[in-house]
This record gives sequence, structure tokens and C-alpha cells, in this order.
Amino acid sequence: MIDVAIVEDERLAARELEKNLLSLRPGEINIKVKLENVSQAVAWFSENQVDLIFMDVHLGDGNSFSIFEQIKLKTPVIFTTAYDQYAIQAFKQCSIDYLLKPIDEEDLEQALNKYDEMFSKAKSLDIEALQNSLQSIIGGNKYQERFMVSRGERILSMDLDQVSYFMADGKACYLFSKDGTRYLFDGTLANLEKKLDPNIFFRINRKFIVSYSSIIDMVYYSKTRIKLNLKPSCEEAMDAIVSQDKSSEFKKWLNQ
Repeated sequence: MIDVAIVEDERLAARELEKNLLSLRPGEINIKVKLENVSQAVAWFSENQVDLIFMDVHLGDGNSFSIFEQIKLKTPVIFTTAYDQYAIQAFKQCSIDYLLKPIDEEDLEQALNKYDEMFSKAKSLDIEALQNSLQSIIGGNKYQERFMVSRGERILSMDLDQVSYFMADGKACYLFSKDGTRYLFDGTLANLEKKLDPNIFFRINRKFIVSYSSIIDMVYYSKTRIKLNLKPSCEEAMDAIVSQDKSSEFKKWLNQ
């Protein structure tokens, strides 16, 4: 017997999924609980467990990833979603499967078969991969496109295509524009990194986040580190060296 939880904010969709599951696997599946939102799911999974979860991506009080931010949940998951199937391919990296709404009975059966093949080694969730996947499809464009900066008493809004790189200096963070001007930016590199398009920007070390277009050339600084020649140039940019732990990832970024 497979104990199943359904996390779905549309009651009709939850009932339809329950009916199809019981029809496909009569006597094999027990629908242990149906939950409608993030808060219910967090409360229930904090004290209970099942063998398999069917989970809608977008719930009434938030996206389903916030459940995993609040509790440790390693139960195999099959996601259900109304989002385009091409945008959702990344979910295959961090869940058993996904089902595109309206759910096709044949697809549902295939997902259950995949669970049967995997349940003995119960694949756990890759939370970081899940977060990246969800962010890429929920809420439209997730990446910041304008940045409020200051220079002296002057405040500006800088478009993304004007940005060359960001630099941390002590507790201060600076934005360097393509025309060579340095502006004070209110924030930290750690928070900023999450808001930037990873296809365009890369954090090479604790001090710099660089854009692809800011790199003039590169040389090996040591066997494991790479030194970048950035534009615009500045004295601080002499420290634009890809750290050892970032070197392999940086090369993949260049080659994508």
C-alpha cells in the first residue's frame, strides 16, 4: 500500500487526481491526506509522513518551494503544474516527475511506474536545484533589470545593459558602469547574486560579480586560478581573480 498526500489548492483538481489514482491502482493506493496550501502542508508534514506526494507548484498562499524552506521533507514528489512543459523540464532533476495540467491518465500511470522503479532508493529532493527551477518559472522575469545607485548626493536608476561589474569594498558595495563611473550601491554581493541573471553575471570571488561583457581577456594566475582583465579598468580591478573554488564553475559558465 502506498500512502499518498495530495497538495493542491483547487479542490476539483484534487478530487480528479484522487479518483484517477484510485482507478489506476485499486487497492494499492491510500490517499492519506489532501492539503490546500503551504501553511497546511507545513503543519501536517511536520508531524506526519507518507510514501509519495503529489504537489501543485503554485498554491494559494505561495509557491510550494516555501514548504521545503520551513521543514525538512525528503519524501519523493511528483509535481503538478499548469506551466509550459518546456519551462518545467528542470524539475526532472530534482523530483520523480512532473505532470502538466490537465493531467493525462497515461502520464499519471507513467509517473506511478517511475515511482515503483525508484521507491526502494527513494530519491530525495535537491533543494537548491528545486529553488532554481521554481524561480525560473514563477512570477515572470525573476532577474533585476534596474539598479538604484548614488554618486555624492545624486541618485540614479541604472539599466542592466549599462552595468559592467559589481565590487565589494569592506561594508560598501559599488556598481561600475560601462562608461567607467563608480556608483555606490545599497546592498551586499550575497543578496545581489540571487537577483542577477546567471547567464550574464558570475561571482568570481568574495569581492567581484562580473558581467560577461566586462571581460576583455583572461590569463592563468596559477594552476587553479584565473586573472581577469576587466573593462572599465580601475586599480581595484587588479583583484579580479577567479578563486580556486570557483574556477571549474567559471570555465563551465564561459562555455555554456
